Amino acid sequence: MAETTTTTTAQALNPFIQDILSRNYQFAQQVAAQPYQAYQGPRIAGFRPQEMQAFQTAEQAATNQVGAQQLQQATDIAQRAAGYSPQQFQQDVSGFMSPFQTSVIDATMARLAQNRAERDAATKAQMASSRAFGNERRGVYEAQLAGEQDLNTAQTLADLYNRGYTQAAGFAQGLPGQQLAGGRALAEYGQQALGNQQTYANMLAASGQAQRDMAQRNLELAYQDFQAQRAYPQQQLQTLLAGSTGLPSPVTSTQTQVSPGGGFFGTAGDVLGVAGGLDKIFGTGTVKKFLGGLI
Repeated sequence: MAETTTTTTAQALNPFIQDILSRNYQFAQQVAAQPYQAYQGPRIAGFRPQEMQAFQTAEQAATNQVGAQQLQQATDIAQRAAGYSPQQFQQDVSGFMSPFQTSVIDATMARLAQNRAERDAATKAQMASSRAFGNERRGVYEAQLAGEQDLNTAQTLADLYNRGYTQAAGFAQGLPGQQLAGGRALAEYGQQALGNQQTYANMLAASGQAQRDMAQRNLELAYQDFQAQRAYPQQQLQTLLAGSTGLPSPVTSTQTQVSPGGGFFGTAGDVLGVAGGLDKIFGTGTVKKFLGGLI
């Protein structure tokens, strides 16, 4: 009976390479099994106390209308100056004349009257003691003296009124300009008051902004650190995969051959054939006796 041969070939990776790939695969499973990690920290820096104070300063300035009162007063003054009339001019002149009348004219006239009375008394006493004139001539002299005094008083009074009116008219004429100047000063003061509030608010806001920028940078650094830590296992896996990619891939082959005979009867025939040959060599019956009567 013909013989048959069976060949079995088994291929396997190099154990060293197999170990590396196995460990990489296990680590990849661990990385893939990690749950999603959400960032729990703050991302946006809040307003600083200085910024909140700046907001309050601006709100209060807008609510209280800082400078609006001065601007309104300046507007009223400008409107009055624009509507300045001759009647208002005369009223202002009279208003300026009133204190001049009291403090200058009336006081001057009172002094003149007192001086006149004193001179009259002194003149009468002198004339009485000297008996220089008679009654008739004394009357004429006194009348002449009184006329001179009246003329002097009238001239003084006219001069005072002229000076008083000139001064009052000058004051009244310059009053609109002074009012406008005062109005401009009020308007500038109102704008300055509002500008001061804006400056304070800007200074506070700038200080708070600088602090908030620093806090924001710290928050961004913390978030970047979190991202780096979360991505570190993946980076390790990528490094391992990159290292194993360049490794050689040797395959070990193992072959096994099997050559079976004709079964039991084939094997027995072979044995008998060999025994017959031996019997011819050693003599008839020798092998037969050895095999115990099998032949």
